[in-house]
Amino acid sequence: MEIKNIEWISKEALEAEVIVTDGETEIRCFAQPLNYAEGCVLKNPIYCFNVSDIIKAKRPKYTIERLDEYFSYRFTGKLVNKAKVIVGKFLLELDNKIPGDINEGDFISFLCQRLDIF
Repeated sequence: MEIKNIEWISKEALEAEVIVTDGETEIRCFAQPLNYAEGCVLKNPIYCFNVSDIIKAKRPKYTIERLDEYFSYRFTGKLVNKAKVIVGKFLLELDNKIPGDINEGDFISFLCQRLDIF
């Protein structure tokens, strides 16, 4: 996960919109404070705010779908633990509990209202 582009909302507040890429796909994230530069590799997961509609996926396939709201996405990925999901080469951390019938290693689908990097 690498920062491809930074669009500053406020340099004084270190608030920005950030394009993150895994080399194939790009996602738009919010950052405040942003302490990275373009080209930096993210070491921490991307945090998913207001996660909803968590379900077990019918097929084990990675998908990223950008939704109408500015930072919102629908993801399908592999659950690596009860808080983290791998989607392609992106590591995402969810802010919502995973339903009890979903286990590590299962593919899940979910909605996310906003993506944040710290």
